[in-house]
Amino acid sequence: MPARAGRVRRTRNRALPVNLFRRSHRLSEFATAPLLGMVLALILTVIPLAEKVANWVLAGFLAVCATRMILNRPGARLPGLPIKLLLFAGGVGGVIFTYGTALGVEPGFSILVVLVSLKLIESNGPRDFHVLALLGFFLALCDLFSSQDLLRWLYVAAVLLLLLATLVRFHRGEEGASYPRATAQAATLLFQALPVAALLFLFFPRVYGGFRFQFSQSLMNIGAMSDHLSPGSISSIALSDQIVFRADFPSSTMPSISTMYWRGGVLWHIEEPPNALAAGKKASSTGFGESQTATGDGLNWVQGPELSRERRSRQFSGPAVVQRISLQPHGAHWLFALDHPASPVHGAYYIQGNVLKNIRAVTSRLRYEVISRPEDHETTLPVDQRTEALRLPSHIAPRVQALVDGWKAENADPQAIVNAAGHYFRHEHFIYTISPGEYRGNHALEEFLFERRQGFCEHYAAAFATLMRIAGIPSRIVIGYHGGEFNTLGKYVIVRQADAHAWCEVWLKRVGWVRVDPTDMIAPDRISSSLASYLESKAEQNDPSTQRSLTATGWREIQHELQLAWDSVNYQWDLRVLNFDEEAQHNFLFAVGLGAFTMTEILVWVVVILAFFLAALGFWLRRSRQALDKVSRGYARFCGALARAGLAREAWEGPQSFAARAAERFPAQAAVIEQIAALYIELRYGTGAPNPQPFLAAVRRLPRFTATKHGMN
Repeated sequence: MPARAGRVRRTRNRALPVNLFRRSHRLSEFATAPLLGMVLALILTVIPLAEKVANWVLAGFLAVCATRMILNRPGARLPGLPIKLLLFAGGVGGVIFTYGTALGVEPGFSILVVLVSLKLIESNGPRDFHVLALLGFFLALCDLFSSQDLLRWLYVAAVLLLLLATLVRFHRGEEGASYPRATAQAATLLFQALPVAALLFLFFPRVYGGFRFQFSQSLMNIGAMSDHLSPGSISSIALSDQIVFRADFPSSTMPSISTMYWRGGVLWHIEEPPNALAAGKKASSTGFGESQTATGDGLNWVQGPELSRERRSRQFSGPAVVQRISLQPHGAHWLFALDHPASPVHGAYYIQGNVLKNIRAVTSRLRYEVISRPEDHETTLPVDQRTEALRLPSHIAPRVQALVDGWKAENADPQAIVNAAGHYFRHEHFIYTISPGEYRGNHALEEFLFERRQGFCEHYAAAFATLMRIAGIPSRIVIGYHGGEFNTLGKYVIVRQADAHAWCEVWLKRVGWVRVDPTDMIAPDRISSSLASYLESKAEQNDPSTQRSLTATGWREIQHELQLAWDSVNYQWDLRVLNFDEEAQHNFLFAVGLGAFTMTEILVWVVVILAFFLAALGFWLRRSRQALDKVSRGYARFCGALARAGLAREAWEGPQSFAARAAERFPAQAAVIEQIAALYIELRYGTGAPNPQPFLAAVRRLPRFTATKHGMN
């Protein structure tokens, strides 16, 4: 009797899931499906980091993944300690040699991938498998440091689901569950955690910022606004559709797109010839884009020295235009607003030219609110501003001087001179183009005005401002963006790099600074539409064969509408989730009637609610586990009965394989054996709520197993 009891106890131990890891500690064989899922998940976590990882490290990681799958077979052995030490030294040393340092984002990510590769090639047990899963979770988190749009979050969520499903599949054994069932259970676990995550997201006190996180330079995706303007500095990015910022108008009427001039920077100083080459190099590295050779006779402008600021008291009037701007990171200090920004902005200040600058460099997505008023009533110009706004270029060509003298001779009134210059640009066959060619040397302005007459907005703004100074009228150049695209679904304006623009401002007595846009004189269609639409229209006019078919145009419009719809969803994700900072949380608490409570009181209530939720979840899981415990005992009884009849279950044997062998051994009871095995598999590995009664009833009705001669071994 004691021997029989011991046999039963051993049989019960065999009833637990086994065969997760069939080899000695020096061999390499995992169950194929979980290992393949883990390798695939790790590859998916590394793919978004490819731009920040050395190419040879990425290739080595993929080679290790393939090697580990090849070694996953009976009898194969993993590399020994000397080889692993050699790989570690070579990997880390190679990263330091490639980047010259082990510090920084790219060296750090490269070393991380090297370490993950080494862990994968040495993994030989359940503990190592768990470590690989944790590394996968960490790599998925790292993916969010480079981008946090909604698509990247959905991608990371899918990878996390795969990692969790792989863990479930690993612990259930080869025959315990298919990947679809493991994925379903992993999704259930994630949904069970959602209430806890939602409560913490909404009510946990915000210390700083929203839900957005990143390395300081990792999200920079637009070129910084420069304090330099030269021929080609804007036209070089004219076809880029990269988004600079989005703006909505919460409490005011939105102006028309054609009247939107987004003020960014003001340039006061004409670059001198001795600095032309250095200025051209500077512009190519810090401007809107690549610049061409700089000149010194009026086409090359910089911000200039620090000047006194305008007196802002009662300076601006007219209807208030409230803008909420979501600015992409660009690494500089510039902020953008419609003319003319008239309200203080938290964390920013105004410099000369009524320009907004952030105190800190914009290295993460920044959202701010600003109020603009269209009317500028500042009629007193500070002395230093007047001096700088009248500073002439070092070289003035005789024909340029004669042109200005002719305007002054007809009418010396500043407004008349401005009108005469506008008439000249409108009627002398100037051409607006993104590829005007290079203008070189001290005669560049003369060549532009009298010979080639081709240019982009920066050419016309610089030329007009220089002509005004030669005429004795204070002038300056404003750089920023014009217009944008209105998203009808999200009710906001999208401003892209292609909307980069430069225009001129002149000072008129008793009026103040007045905007003059020479581009509007040359190509008014460009101001009333986007650059892409303008160029497409011009191409169709010049060459009718370039006109698109109605079908192609229709598909293009549908694609564009889908892109705008997705941008609207992504914008709401950024606005409602990633930008859920302390102020947004405070507004939410007031909206739900909790504004009178302190954050400490709210946190206590959150802890209490979470405790009740977790207790209820634990009670439900315990009830489910108790049902499964009864099933395990019933299955152990079934296995014990077969063992007493001479058929013991092997340690590696799953319920389906054992049932097939038992049915062959006891054909008279095959139907009962298959029924019990099917019910057990459904209860242990099914997705529905456990109902053990049919299974337990079948076990209680177990017949006496008798082997026939045909079924005897």
